[in-house]
Amino acid sequence: MSFPLQAILEPIRSWHRTETPDVLVIGAGIAGLSLALCLPEHLRVIVVTKGSLGESNTWYAQGGLAAAVGADDDPDLHFKDTIAAGAGLCDKNAVRALVDGGPAAVQWLIKHGTRFDIENESLALGKEAAHSRNRVLHAGGDATGAEIERSLVAQLRIRPTVTILDHTTALDLVVDPDGTCCGAIVVENDSSETVFIAASITVLANGGAGQLWAVTSNPPGATGDGIAMALRAGVAVADLEFTQFHPTVLSGSGIDAFLITEAIRGEGAYLLSANGERFMIGNDELAELAPRDIVARAIQRQVTLDGGRPVSLDLRHLDPEMVLRRFPTIAERLKHHGLALTTDLIPVAPAAHYIMGGIVADCQGRTSMDGLMAVGEVSCTGVHGANRLASNSLLEGLVFGLGAAEWIGSTHNPTRASLPYSERPPVDADTTTLTSIRSTRSDIQQLMSAHVAVVRDEAGLQATIDDLKVIGERVILM
Repeated sequence: MSFPLQAILEPIRSWHRTETPDVLVIGAGIAGLSLALCLPEHLRVIVVTKGSLGESNTWYAQGGLAAAVGADDDPDLHFKDTIAAGAGLCDKNAVRALVDGGPAAVQWLIKHGTRFDIENESLALGKEAAHSRNRVLHAGGDATGAEIERSLVAQLRIRPTVTILDHTTALDLVVDPDGTCCGAIVVENDSSETVFIAASITVLANGGAGQLWAVTSNPPGATGDGIAMALRAGVAVADLEFTQFHPTVLSGSGIDAFLITEAIRGEGAYLLSANGERFMIGNDELAELAPRDIVARAIQRQVTLDGGRPVSLDLRHLDPEMVLRRFPTIAERLKHHGLALTTDLIPVAPAAHYIMGGIVADCQGRTSMDGLMAVGEVSCTGVHGANRLASNSLLEGLVFGLGAAEWIGSTHNPTRASLPYSERPPVDADTTTLTSIRSTRSDIQQLMSAHVAVVRDEAGLQATIDDLKVIGERVILM
């Protein structure tokens, strides 16, 4: 199925002003921020994020960052766990680069001010699903992503050659006649002014697409912008069918869904059916610590067997002091819903969480288009295969973000990107059309949640394709 995408979003050939950095980074999660910070200081960098700093998936990451830094661990074991979780579809060279780069990348974060939790004068290491060792670093108990983002933003704010444009939305890539990316058109959300940011290197690091589904662990900004921009520009993408559904997001009528990290299960929490039985024991030998795809499907089956009644997380048998020390953020969030993490059963359900596919890129972030790079969740290096190992996402963004920065620094000669066409007077956006486009989001979310979720079949996928064609035609006519 294909839509005439240029009919949906005509090329934007006008803007209010032009900026000319050496490197444009679109996205402000761990991948984009670490890349920007690792670049040589003489390069002029603009970082664009469509929300406030702190609204990325990185900020919301609770569980932690996986790296083979423990005394009983090594990258080979991490390699085996990653391959096993990926259902045999991982790119082994990418996995090797990821796990081998992990320990040094952790030290780079520490050097730049990230304060990981310490236990017995060593890094505290937790265990999560499908890991054979305790190798998940965490900060603030369950606020790991927020601490990493805090430290990186603090460093970037004092670097004079880096400019951060928040509340600025990237609309489309700009490609010159020879097929080289030479920047992007962005719009300032408050003023609606369009800006052409001309750069000899453009990096897409703007995350995933969880908002395609009605229930997701992702923040509002995770709408697949980077992948869509790449598709419109003719850049290669792959494995978009591989979407991970996190097994345990808070569930219930009138409850705002938020993720409950599987580090909780790593500490010994049980998953119980509506009848109070540990149903995961009969689904996988790892029980609650099976890979995410297995747990999510098992939950879906159990809910069906129980007539729609939810499954629950049970921490009542665990030391309450440990639980509250380890998971203070989750405990506080649950209080707002009248639930106590240590004494209540916590209703949970799977939710869209992470896309393994994306813009085809190598471990240095290079894509099929000259001048364009992609790192983090927006990219597809093949490192995750069909199912990502828990806490490898922060590691991926960090290791491959640093790798991309090193490649840029070793090869880049700052030159102003060529303008593909002359500047024209700015044209105001048709706000009626934009409002109409936004109104289709709920329709798409309901379709995806009904037929393109944890369990899929041919009939449901075909029905979704047919309905999306109708939506696409409706958008074109706006």
